[in-house]
Amino acid sequence: MDDKYLECGRCGRKLIDSKSRERGYGPVCWEKFQREREEDGHQMQIHESDDGLH
Repeated sequence: MDDKYLECGRCGRKLIDSKSRERGYGPVCWEKFQREREEDGHQMQIHESDDGLH
């Protein structure tokens, strides 16, 4: 088997399709991960600009 991951890195469920196995996340957890990453990036940008003002 060429797939890298067998279980979701977020919830631990068994990954079924090859795309999920390549990513390491199932489709629902992948969406949540992407959303969280975008929110964290946005917060970091705001924080960095706040630091630059002081």
